[in-house]
Amino acid sequence: MKKTILLGLVLTTLLLAGTAWATKGTIGLGVGVAPDYEGSSDNQAVPMIMFNHRYNSGRFVNLMGFNMRVNLLASENYSLGPALNYRQGRDDVDNSRVDAMRDIDDAFEAGVFGGIDVNNLLLGIEFLADVSSEHEGYTTQATAGYRWKATPELTITPGAFITYADGDYMGTYFSVNDGNRGGSGFSDYTADSGLKDAGISLLANYTPWQNYGIMGVLSYKSLLNDAKDSPLVDVGDDKQMFFGVMGTYRWEN
Repeated sequence: MKKTILLGLVLTTLLLAGTAWATKGTIGLGVGVAPDYEGSSDNQAVPMIMFNHRYNSGRFVNLMGFNMRVNLLASENYSLGPALNYRQGRDDVDNSRVDAMRDIDDAFEAGVFGGIDVNNLLLGIEFLADVSSEHEGYTTQATAGYRWKATPELTITPGAFITYADGDYMGTYFSVNDGNRGGSGFSDYTADSGLKDAGISLLANYTPWQNYGIMGVLSYKSLLNDAKDSPLVDVGDDKQMFFGVMGTYRWEN
């Protein structure tokens, strides 16, 4: 049901974007590799999708993976607006002990984001809260990056991020108790609110052809504090990596 709601919102947004006064847009499709749960040492293939639609006013609709943002400000340098996010649950994972725990369903999150883009320096913050009654918590992530035009065809954007999570989020994904232990054999563990992770990212956009290109995404993060010390991470890995590649198509009106 939650996947259906998210897909409906995404498709509605893309349909509305296609009928608005846009100057340019990009769409991408590909595949990535990510941990099969947060804190896992095992990976799985995941779909990658990207859609960016920009208007003459500076407003935009941006979908990257399962995170969607809509900028409501008529500005080229500042952005502010609603954010939607789909968070994958935890079930049928490779680690047998973690797999024996109670499953966690997919979560649907909503919130707000803001950003500054001045002289290719990118600063941003995003607040997301669960609206699907799965983890019933929230996260706040701060980001910083720099957009470097290496060549006319190649743009490279390195970045860094740090994430804070409240006690409900941490309890759902990192704690162990009688309610979620299942047959894992893990001892009780309580994960409290705090800084959850910090990491770096790299986005490379190569457009040697007029309308077509290739985009690569790499993200590496380290789990921190109570997340790092969780038994689920002890049998997995506190170092988490995601990478993927997409073919892209762009257009201008």
